[in-house]
Amino acid sequence: MNEKNKELAEFLGILLGDGNLNKSSNCITIVGSLEEDSYYKDNVIPLIKGLFQVNPKLRNRNDRNAIYIDFNSKEVMDYLTNPIGLVRGNKVNAHVPTLIKNDISLIPPFLRGLFDTDGCFKFSKQTSQKNYYPRIQFCFSDVPFAREVKGLLEKLGFNFGMWKDPRFNGLIVYQISGSDNLEKWMKIIGSSNPVQKTKYQIWKKYGFYIPKSSLKSRIDSLNLNMEV
Repeated sequence: MNEKNKELAEFLGILLGDGNLNKSSNCITIVGSLEEDSYYKDNVIPLIKGLFQVNPKLRNRNDRNAIYIDFNSKEVMDYLTNPIGLVRGNKVNAHVPTLIKNDISLIPPFLRGLFDTDGCFKFSKQTSQKNYYPRIQFCFSDVPFAREVKGLLEKLGFNFGMWKDPRFNGLIVYQISGSDNLEKWMKIIGSSNPVQKTKYQIWKKYGFYIPKSSLKSRIDSLNLNMEV
C-alpha cells in the first residue's frame, strides 16, 4: 500500500476529529489543546507539508487554551471535498470517506488520526486502589459519521460498547475496555499524540495510571527525551 495513502488516511482522521473546512473560503483549520502542542508541531504540521506541499500557520491562543493550525489552498480544498467527499462547514452531514471504507489497510491510520484528536485513554480503579483498568473512549455528536465509526471498529475485530449519553446532550460514546483491547489497539492502530501515548507507556511500565498527571511529569517518569 502506498505510504502516502496511509498518511492521507491519518490526516483525514485528524480533520474529522478536530478540523474544519471553511464554508465560504479555502481555509482549512485544525484546533487542538495547548497541552498537545508537541503533537501538532511535530506530527500534524509535517504531515500536512508532506501531503500537500503547503506551509501551515500555527498560532497559540492562551486565552482559549488552544492551538490553531490553518492554511489556504483551493487545490487542497477541491481535493478534500471532491473526490474525497468531506463537507465544508458544520460536520453534521459528515461521513467516513469511501476511500477509508473500501480499504481495510487505511482504517488503522484513519482511526489513529481520529483518536489522537478526538479520543482518549481512561483508567479506572474497579476493585483496586489504583487506576489500573484501561478504556479507550470516543465521544461524538449524533451525526451519521459517528455511527459509521462502528463499522470501522467491527472490521478490525474490536469488542466495544456504544451508547447515546443523555448526560452530555445525547453524545454517541464508544468505549473499548480491558488490557487485551488496549494492547491490540496499540499494536494495530497506535497513537502519535504524546499526551495519549505517554498515558499508555506509564500504564505499561507501572501497571496503573496516575489521574491528572501532567504530560511533563509522565515524560520525566519515563525518562523520555522530549520537549513540552
